[in-house]
Amino acid sequence: MRMVSAIVLAAGLATCAFAQEGTTQPAQPATQEVKPAVDAAAEKVKQDAEAAAKAAAFAQQEAAAAMAKKAIPVPNNPPVATSTVEGILIEELKLGEGYEVKPGGAVVALYHGTLKADPTKVFDSAFDRGEPIAFPLTGVIEGWQKGVPGMKLGGVRRLTIPAAMAYGANSPSPDIPANSDLVFVIQLVDAVQSSDTVEGTGDAVSGQCVPVTNFVIKDAEGKVIGQSPAGQPYVWFPGEFDGLSAGLEGMKVGGKRTVKVPKDFNKPVPGLELNRPTDVALTVEIELVANRNLPQQPRGRR
Repeated sequence: MRMVSAIVLAAGLATCAFAQEGTTQPAQPATQEVKPAVDAAAEKVKQDAEAAAKAAAFAQQEAAAAMAKKAIPVPNNPPVATSTVEGILIEELKLGEGYEVKPGGAVVALYHGTLKADPTKVFDSAFDRGEPIAFPLTGVIEGWQKGVPGMKLGGVRRLTIPAAMAYGANSPSPDIPANSDLVFVIQLVDAVQSSDTVEGTGDAVSGQCVPVTNFVIKDAEGKVIGQSPAGQPYVWFPGEFDGLSAGLEGMKVGGKRTVKVPKDFNKPVPGLELNRPTDVALTVEIELVANRNLPQQPRGRR
């Protein structure tokens, strides 16, 4: 055994010496075998990236085509009447009928916003998207708060709004340079409609609030579908029923009011079980028992 070990050891030493003298060792095939696999993987990544880019471009084209199909032409007819309110130029492109929007009201509208300095520069357009937007006037720029009240359903106005009543130096978008005068074409599609049956004598609702009311909710046919229990006024929390909150604007404690809420202002609230059907128009008869106004939120973008 010792002799065999010695022979093996000697052979190993000889091999090492042979290698140290520069004799070429057998080629290691690993690198040659791995390189084609790496190249293939890199090519596949490239092809996948190209395919993803083509798919994204196609999706954008499809979305643009779909939007173009939905787009609604922006009215541009000569005004039938003009006026000014605190520096806002109001041009009536079409006079509406029926309910007249009140200050602090809530509307469903199509709109098209451009720069006065460059009418071809469109920074936002519900007309282009083909879908009206629902929002309270208390949450938008001052130019809308002053320029929209007085519109009637179906009416179309063009508002030219000075920068000071738009965004001033604090533009919310790179598409709107600081201190820009803005032009909006607005078509009134619907509105939260409110009318007092009894005028209250207490404090008035203003903006976001927590009202305490007795109420009766009716569907479009006038059928009662919900009401507060007798002698148990209901506390409405912010965000629970935006259409009703908008319809209470200006109402005084002790008063009674009827509020007609469009379906656009009657949406489900995630995580909250509601006592009414949603996505339908409703009429709410309200008696305002008490109210607490909350700190006002920053104005919206429009």
